[in-house]
Amino acid sequence: MKPRLLIVDDDAAIRASLAERFAARAYAVSTATSGVEAVERARSGVELVLLDLMLPQGDGLWVLHKLREEGLAPTVVVITAHGSVAKAVEAMRTGAYDFLQKPFEPELVERTLERALERTRLVAENRVLKGQRPSPALIAADPRTQHLLARARKAARSDATVLLLGESGTGKEVLAQELHRSSPRADGPFVAVNCAALSESLLETELFGHEKGAFTGASQTHVGRIEAAHGGTLFLDEIGDTSAALQAKLLRVLEERRFERVGGRRTLEVDLRLVAATNRDLRQRVAEGAFREDLFYRLHVIALELPPLRERPLDIEAMARVFVERFAREVKRPGIALAPEALALLRAHTWPGNVRELRNVCERAVVLAESDAIEPADLPEDLRAASSAGGDGFHGHVEHYRRELLRETLAECGGNQTDAARRLGLQRTYLARLIRKYGL
Repeated sequence: MKPRLLIVDDDAAIRASLAERFAARAYAVSTATSGVEAVERARSGVELVLLDLMLPQGDGLWVLHKLREEGLAPTVVVITAHGSVAKAVEAMRTGAYDFLQKPFEPELVERTLERALERTRLVAENRVLKGQRPSPALIAADPRTQHLLARARKAARSDATVLLLGESGTGKEVLAQELHRSSPRADGPFVAVNCAALSESLLETELFGHEKGAFTGASQTHVGRIEAAHGGTLFLDEIGDTSAALQAKLLRVLEERRFERVGGRRTLEVDLRLVAATNRDLRQRVAEGAFREDLFYRLHVIALELPPLRERPLDIEAMARVFVERFAREVKRPGIALAPEALALLRAHTWPGNVRELRNVCERAVVLAESDAIEPADLPEDLRAASSAGGDGFHGHVEHYRRELLRETLAECGGNQTDAARRLGLQRTYLARLIRKYGL
């Protein structure tokens, strides 16, 4: 189906030009000239709204509030005149996805709407999954997980900073979302940033935003994630990987709730709750001089540690069943299920990749299974081999020790296999085979 786009602007020339452009690009376009008309059009169902903030009969901010009141949830990109950035920021805090300043290049509008459309699709998919079943990573069949969720929901009642600890793939972002949903800020935005996924300069701009002309290519003012999280929750994943300079700026945000955009002189205030996460030992990083001690204590107000999946055996079975059901619906194999022997292998596995690895194994099994019963033969060969070698006897304990030694050494070497092989006294090629064998 064509994505439905509503263009709201009282300037007939702009309205006609944009309508013609996007109709030619396979959008189903409708238009409105006032705030009241915009809300009426939105009631008929649209995915995207391009909304001018200066309108008769209810301005753009009124439209945003009205859409929220009526439970309408299109993705809104607002248009503002030059010099009205403050009003655009207010629109972002009211629920707008992004904003454009007049005059704008048509190509910039296209790129912005493409990103907005992708966001709309992801939100719609997430709603469907939520309606079908709770997220598997939130399933708490194991007592340890149940206790952790109870503590998280208790912590959510306050605005205290929360630090989530645990191995990669244990579900720290999902727990952060649960903290947000259980908090008084649940109606505000939840803004997530992976600090390890961006270079230092890009991460600074992404977090703090930048002013127009702050650097080459900065043709528009950019609202950062900190500003966008106003009234809600900011989740900083992999915070242990941030630089010293960025840590100093984050400390100021925590202490004063103030910051400046890159290239800006005006100090902005923000009201947010911070949840941070890391798979690193921050105390050790502090001792090594790689992480600020004052920031560590600011983050470590409430610490919640997610146990690795291998320590939550009841969760393995519960999550596996939900994953199989989900992927079975996607590939239209509704009768498929795990055989008892396959389930036993899943319970026995150590899951070095945690929930992510379990999800991938279940998806593969659903796709490749020959019958409606997922048998051990439908599971990955390395998983079957590791499980068969990992019993309670002498050889099982040896295999477990080898796996843990490899995992810890790789972590200490930052994933550098050459350094890890040298430290362990192994050939690089042999280490690579062991990594594949143990699923590291």
